[in-house]
Amino acid sequence: MRGVHSWDTVRRFYVANSLSNLGDGTRLSALPLLAVVIAHGSALDVALVATVSRAAWLAAPFIGTLVDRWSRRACMVSADITRAALLLTLGMLALGRPPLSAVLVIALVTGICEIFFDCAAQSLVPSVARDGSLSLERVNSRLMAIQTVGTGFVGPPLGAVLWECWHPLPFLADGGTFIVSALLLSGLRDRDRPRPDRRPGGFLQDTWLGIRYLLGNRELRRLTGAVALLGIAQQTAFGTLVLFATSRLRLSSDGYGLLLTVAAVGALLGAQVSPFLVKVLGPRVSLWGSVGLTALTYALVALVPAWWVVAVLDALNSGCVVTWNVITVSLRQRIIPPDLMGRVTSGYRLAAWGAMPVGALLGGKVAAMYGLSAPWAVAAAIMVLAVPLMWGVHISAAKDEDEEESPDAPDHGSRAPADDPGTAAGR
Repeated sequence: MRGVHSWDTVRRFYVANSLSNLGDGTRLSALPLLAVVIAHGSALDVALVATVSRAAWLAAPFIGTLVDRWSRRACMVSADITRAALLLTLGMLALGRPPLSAVLVIALVTGICEIFFDCAAQSLVPSVARDGSLSLERVNSRLMAIQTVGTGFVGPPLGAVLWECWHPLPFLADGGTFIVSALLLSGLRDRDRPRPDRRPGGFLQDTWLGIRYLLGNRELRRLTGAVALLGIAQQTAFGTLVLFATSRLRLSSDGYGLLLTVAAVGALLGAQVSPFLVKVLGPRVSLWGSVGLTALTYALVALVPAWWVVAVLDALNSGCVVTWNVITVSLRQRIIPPDLMGRVTSGYRLAAWGAMPVGALLGGKVAAMYGLSAPWAVAAAIMVLAVPLMWGVHISAAKDEDEEESPDAPDHGSRAPADDPGTAAGR
């Protein structure tokens, strides 16, 4: 009885996430195309649409607080329904020439909904893993693969193809994917619905509680610092990749696209093999190996700027980054109490995403001063700075999920947010 219902829950969760990520990928390619048409090719207006889409991350800690207060399943369904309504409306507006202000509002609100959905989905993973008798690493690796396929492989080219067929089509199809995702999620159990917080305090105090937990726990604090450095390093190198590929490697635009495709393949392979690596090598060796190999790939690209070497190293780099994500996400999900999962997760992800513009600016400055190979060397050096932070993170092998999450297990909410090594066993 449990097995049939459990696998139905897991399948619904996977398919709904697949459709949602497919919709996100389609939107991210179609919105700039619409902006080009309505802005008459203005680079500033097109960049503004892209900026507004990502500016929603500034609200991530507050969104995490709402996710912790509400049902995670309801957050995901509401995010899907809101995105469906907005994109179907945009599809109708695209029959003519919608005002830029409308496109900016829709880009911002759909970006906020994306954060709601992703934050709630990550918070729901422990419940889904228990229902399917799966490890957190296995569920998270599947989600990483789903995200890579939806937002990297299928979504963006699909959005461009649908745009060429009929300008409203990508937005109408996008709205349809979110409707189906919402229907699938509506039948999902939400066993980890947050308990009401009986302590006095308002919305801002609840938000601060999540930030304080993130900074007060030794493992989470060190992981947050490390992921910020990894984000800076990544964008230092990849922020000027298009110039490095076309000028230094002398590739055509098609060759540059091939580099991106190879990197996406590496990410997909990393998502597939990461649970196996954790099982065979253990999470500590796998995590340290991913960090070390990532630094090595940056250094080798700087030293050996041949296109085929760079292609292989980009794929390896992407696989290592995904392996890092799978392990650290699963670790955070064991550490964070269920009633703080949304707030702490959103704060962690804000640190990662917020650091990336710093890396992009640094990479551009370094490339302008010392050449297009220099950002890769700087990225390798930044990765070395993450080593002292990683040294203090206690990573123990994941226990059997059924045993770990049994009804008789201690309540996660009773764990202290201070520097307690015991919490490391328990994204």
